[in-house]
Amino acid sequence: MTAVMAAARVLQGVIDQGQSIDAVLEEVSKDSGERLPEIQETAYGGCRFYVRIDAVISALVSRPLRRRDRLVHFVLACAIYQIEYMRVPDHAVVNNSVGSLDGSQYAWAKKLVNGVLRNFIRNRVELLDRLQNESTRHAFPQFLYDRIWADWPAHAQTIIDASNQKPPLTLRVNRLQISRGDYARLLETRAIGFTLTRDSETGITLDSPLPVNRVPGFGLGYVSVQDESAQLVPSCLRLQRGHRVLDACAAPGGKTGLILESRADIAGLDALDLPHRTDLLHQNLDRLSLRARVIPGDFLKKKTWWDGEGYDRVLLDAPCSGSGVIRRHPDIKYRRLPGDIKKFAALQCDMLDVAWSVLKSGGVLLYVTCSIFKEENDGVIGDFVQGRTGCELQSLPGRFGVRTRYGRQRLPGDGHAGDGFFYCRIGKL
Repeated sequence: MTAVMAAARVLQGVIDQGQSIDAVLEEVSKDSGERLPEIQETAYGGCRFYVRIDAVISALVSRPLRRRDRLVHFVLACAIYQIEYMRVPDHAVVNNSVGSLDGSQYAWAKKLVNGVLRNFIRNRVELLDRLQNESTRHAFPQFLYDRIWADWPAHAQTIIDASNQKPPLTLRVNRLQISRGDYARLLETRAIGFTLTRDSETGITLDSPLPVNRVPGFGLGYVSVQDESAQLVPSCLRLQRGHRVLDACAAPGGKTGLILESRADIAGLDALDLPHRTDLLHQNLDRLSLRARVIPGDFLKKKTWWDGEGYDRVLLDAPCSGSGVIRRHPDIKYRRLPGDIKKFAALQCDMLDVAWSVLKSGGVLLYVTCSIFKEENDGVIGDFVQGRTGCELQSLPGRFGVRTRYGRQRLPGDGHAGDGFFYCRIGKL
């Protein structure tokens, strides 16, 4: 299977079947060998700019392909991505794309693919300039585009542009193993360029992403891959010696490891998630040589997992739309529907109620999402605190993000290299 065909199958799984890009890519790219980087780049890039590319294809074909022939449509989409955004010679893309149909049930479409791609190459500037709809020009589904502009009119274009960029590779230094300064010097000895993160004292962003097996010290637990915005959890929790901590939605374990690395003197950490996700927690904790009590369970079914002893600190990194991490997960553009935001907000409210009920008096609840939508952030917190006694909205340390009514919002592209994250800290009196 050619790289174009493999990437086309990934796109079909995401766009037509609503699957996760990572899950489809893992399945499709088995035994791909040296072609894996090209498949990944084409699949992620084709997904990132699919709205724009789809409109171009519509202008190039006389009528849409039949449902059973949709794979040919995605071959065209991946080929156009390679022509427009990758350093692959045009003629090579055309030949590889046409050749990808050899011996398949789509061999009849070779002439069509050849003609459409050559037409695009001849008229690419005009075709792209002809796109009038702003959401299409910026490769965003209309409802997401409109929502970003409605929530953040002064920042919307920056958010959209940043969300269409390839994400950087940011590392979190495990200070139980090595200091950030010493790890920076290790990178220098390997001639690996980097920048120290602005808001996280443990972060280093590499100038060029590397596979984790080529990141110095990764297997030894010196570093983990974690966005800078996520690395702000410990400073916001203000952990102290002897604290009992709950990481309520812990898998895959990035923030669990971060908490344990930041304070070795806490009394203990319970890491809870659904049973099918706890293997990821164990794997990450083992790599970092850290210990936590991993609890398989449904957070909303408190009676099935809680021992009745309250927590000093609760981290609720709640399930959300993921609108702040679209650059890392471009399939979010197609897996979210207009009604999903309200559903997430309702779930978040239910989870806050449970988190509050297991928090000790004098304790702190940290609510976090990787969303930029106000309905999931200030809207949820506003509903939670309204009419509730014993709540104290507490200020957050540092100067990161945009101040909101109830917390702080980091926005993609807003003067930092991190993703879009919301933080709110609530004390229990």
